[in-house]
Parts: sequence; structure tokens; C-alpha cells
Amino acid sequence: MSEWLILIDQNRDIAQGETPHKVMTVREYLARPQLFDKRRLSIINLSRSYNYQSRGYYASLLAEARGQRVLPAVQTMLELGRKTLYRSALPELEQALNRYWPKEPDDPETSFRFLVAFGQSERSELKTFSALLFDWFRCPVIEVKVKSGESWHSISRLRPMSIAKLEGEERQFFSDMLERYTTRQWTSPKPRTPARWNLAVLHNPREALPPSRLSSLKRLAGVGERMGISVEPIGKSDLSRLAEFDALFIRETTSIDNHTYRFAR
Repeated sequence: MSEWLILIDQNRDIAQGETPHKVMTVREYLARPQLFDKRRLSIINLSRSYNYQSRGYYASLLAEARGQRVLPAVQTMLELGRKTLYRSALPELEQALNRYWPKEPDDPETSFRFLVAFGQSERSELKTFSALLFDWFRCPVIEVKVKSGESWHSISRLRPMSIAKLEGEERQFFSDMLERYTTRQWTSPKPRTPARWNLAVLHNPREALPPSRLSSLKRLAGVGERMGISVEPIGKSDLSRLAEFDALFIRETTSIDNHTYRFAR
């Protein structure tokens, strides 16, 4: 199992006791590559800025080059940096937001904000929305700004939130979610016979014209078993399990505006 490394800009960004994991400044991480030889790390980049060519940007870029798992990835930084790049996610996100937190006729609020930290929100009504947002953009803390119309909430802005700007209850909420995310237990499905590799096959058994017939997928599983590869079917609700597998084979009709795009990313 890999160990966690938390990257910050200055030592005061993380208070003593806020995390049990190793904490390092971004400057030190960039300057001392010899510290990470043959070490398997999972990195949470809490830099104050993810802007293009900032130190935070280069930290994630370097982590990816070193073969380390990093949150957020450079692609996520770029997408959240401009609304035109995350616009394709808004219809699905707004649909989830309004389904679980509908606009009340006597609601006086015309605009409001809330935070999503590691896929969690302080508001219980937003649990599904927050998980979906984290599926789209795996970023430690995202500030969501919402504008309310007569019967519909629309998202006016998504942006990464610097932990240096969090205070009081928001700071405590972030600290709790950081601890929960970095101490969670991962378990992999146990195949019937020992397998060298695990292959996930994304499919929808109810699709009218699927790219592959069920009989073909069953044959694939049989061939995989003989080759030491465990083949497991997954559906659109299994995105959080994707890290359990060595590879993904998409056998569902793809579109940029549905879950298959997130799986591919």
C-alpha cells in the first residue's frame, strides 16, 4: 500500500496535528527528487495556486512524471481554471443539484456558495451532488457558487479553494474530510482463481445496441481466465472502484456528456 504525502506552500498552511501523514513544502518536493527513489507515494497537492506554470502546477506535473498518484492531476487543474473547459460537466451537475436540493418557492436566496472536500459536503442534501462533482474533478477542495432562478439552481462558478483561506468550521470540515479520505480502506474483489491482472469491462446490459453482445463479453472472460486475467463487468455506479483494476475496457456507447467520458478520463 502506498504512503501519503501532503504538499503545502508554507509550514503554517497545515496546523500541528491536522494530519498524521508526512507533510512537505512544494519547494522542497520540487528540489529534492532523490527523496522519492523507489518509493510508492500518493500525493495530495494543497498548493495555494494551481494556475498554469505556478509551483502547484509543476508539483503535480512532476508527480505524474515520477509515476506517483497525485490529487489534483494537471488535467483537473487546467479544466477548473476556465469555465469554457468545465462547461460540459455543468448540465449533469446542475441536474443532480436540483434533484436533491430543489428550489423552494419561498426561498429568499438568489445566490450562495458551499464547499466540497474530497467528494463530501457539510450539507447532507448534497451528498450525491458532491460525489458526482468529485467524479468529474478530483480536487481536494472545490468552491461551488450557485445562482438561483425562479425554479432552478444554476452553477455560476467552480474553482479550487486554497486551504489558507479556510477558517473556523470550514477549516475543521476540511481537516475531517482529509483524515477520512487518507485513512479509508481499499479492498479488491477476489477472483475465483488467482489472476495476474484485473480487467474492468464497462457495459450496460439494458442498452438497445451495445458495442459488444453479452455472449462476446462472456467469451472474453473465458479467454481472460485462461490467460491469468480476471475480467469483471462494471456499471456506471462503479466509478469509485476503478482504481482497483489494472485496465478498463469500455463496451458501452460513449458520449462526452455522460458517465463513459468520466470513466475514460
